[in-house]
Amino acid sequence: MQNHKTNSENIKQEIDKAQNILLISHQKPDGDTIGSNLALMAYLKKQNKNVSSFCLHKLQSSFDFLPNVHLITDGYKVFTKQYDLVISLDCANLEYAGVNKLMTVLPLGYKLINIDHHITNPNYGDINLVIPESSSTAEVLYRLFKDWQVEWDSDIATSISCGMITDTNGFTNAATGYHCLYAASEMVRQGAKPHDIIKNALHNIDIDKLRIWGRALERLKESKQHDIVYTWLSQADFKECDVDENSTEGIINFLHVLKDAKVIMILTEMPNNLIKGSLRTEANIDLTKLAKIFGGGGHKKAAGFSLPGRLVYDNNKLRIV
Repeated sequence: MQNHKTNSENIKQEIDKAQNILLISHQKPDGDTIGSNLALMAYLKKQNKNVSSFCLHKLQSSFDFLPNVHLITDGYKVFTKQYDLVISLDCANLEYAGVNKLMTVLPLGYKLINIDHHITNPNYGDINLVIPESSSTAEVLYRLFKDWQVEWDSDIATSISCGMITDTNGFTNAATGYHCLYAASEMVRQGAKPHDIIKNALHNIDIDKLRIWGRALERLKESKQHDIVYTWLSQADFKECDVDENSTEGIINFLHVLKDAKVIMILTEMPNNLIKGSLRTEANIDLTKLAKIFGGGGHKKAAGFSLPGRLVYDNNKLRIV
């Protein structure tokens, strides 16, 4: 496991010196980037810091239960302010976060701190704390807070637990290890309620979402030559089911029940002529190598990429055009 003590101390020193701080979550937000953002926000506010928080896309209603979630904005105005520190959370890179262009308009004079757990993270910050062995960025943040001897409360415990629970799919995937479960147990002791988090963040599917899931399941194809099971969803599917692209969240984790699939892939048509690819495996395969071919990244067991184009299925073949 990476020795993070030096960077932990450096981050604490920069926070102590700073007054105005911007927190950044990645686009198409999940429970880890949001939970980490809110946990750090809660700590910083206790230190009487002026905190702004940004995410490019609006949050799903499934995160409404999280304390102070309404303080995360998608308004670009936050990038016109002067900050002492900018802290990215769960952002493998700034393009992945969706803020690479927005960062260019920020007034100069800030330091960038990069807190993450993606193995493909290139350490783009002035200070980097990237621990790929961690289940989630929330677990990395838990370690930071332990180093800093933070006084826990139920809000911080709930937000950190949300990050760990959602990134491990309820402590069921291969990223779930001893340190994650130990941290989770301590967060329960500090007031987190895993049942409520799982109910809100993971088991929160309405009928329209199930319809789009049904289309993805109906189209499942298997390539025995490449040991891959795949499916796809088009923009027409979303319109006909009256849902958006966020409704696909959770499908790929559900497909882990397939006993014979070494690799699972879902291709999703996004607006603006983009295709999002999501990859999962339980086998001894490094998916980051596959994702990197298409300019993506992520983790060994869970990775993704984006490609220009749209999906066309004809003559029993799926093509990108």
